[in-house]
Amino acid sequence: MRVALNEGTGGTMMMRMAQTAHGPIEYRIVGWGPAVLALNGGHTNATSPLGSEQFFLHEGYKLIVLSRPGYGATPSATGKTAEAFADALVDLLDHLRLERVIVLGISAAGPTALQFAGRHPERVSLLILQNAVTGARFPGPVTRLGAHVIFNRWTERWTWAAFRAFARLAPRRALITMMRSLSSLDPAQVVATMSQAQQRAALAFLLTSRSGAGFLHDIHHRCGDLGRITAPTLIIASQYDGSVDLTHARYAADHIPDAELFVCPAESHLFWFSSFNTDVEEKMRSFLRARSSSY
Repeated sequence: MRVALNEGTGGTMMMRMAQTAHGPIEYRIVGWGPAVLALNGGHTNATSPLGSEQFFLHEGYKLIVLSRPGYGATPSATGKTAEAFADALVDLLDHLRLERVIVLGISAAGPTALQFAGRHPERVSLLILQNAVTGARFPGPVTRLGAHVIFNRWTERWTWAAFRAFARLAPRRALITMMRSLSSLDPAQVVATMSQAQQRAALAFLLTSRSGAGFLHDIHHRCGDLGRITAPTLIIASQYDGSVDLTHARYAADHIPDAELFVCPAESHLFWFSSFNTDVEEKMRSFLRARSSSY
């Protein structure tokens, strides 16, 4: 167990390591109640802020937030592919003595969430996807090439260090710059719709970013056969997401047997920092309560 500093909040959290047959997995646990396995998106790890964390804690759930392979202290060897890490997650649940969990798959963690729900349906009671990568192409050719340039193991540290330095000098400009890849709308207008508190929270979220080796794994992940998924699924998508467009959500809705699609008019990929987050939370609340007999 180790104590980690959360740069976004200035607080500390207790980090744990599970030694599994597939390799070590870093994770943290917070809250009490039915277990939610939270698979954070790209450039994040177990210490990163989780957009819906306060929602789940307020609703009475226990969150298990982990670092996927290549992020944080979870080595790539634990599972470079979504399939391999999905199998490793079974070991983690056994380590935690959990029979089944609700799975939350965020952004680039979508393939891992979908592989886990498809390969091990008996371990997943419900599945919630938030702006998740599914069977559509991710990322585009230009982004894929750029990722190998700025997020490789030699440059990613300096990429994020440069962003943090920029943010210290011009925080609003830094947020607008990042929003260019996160929204299909004008980035300055998107930031203008956000309250000062939302701007600070979004920037704090982005300032914790590190890619490690994880993001270069993510861009090669595949989701597998979504028809194998038996868990009731809620698919949440931002209408103006500039990072993971609506083709991903629609693909999942078309291929998962028991799926519900909710498209909110959030202005960017980061819907947690939008006024429309209240609509998302109400939808998740209704979904969880309606399906409470499943977990």
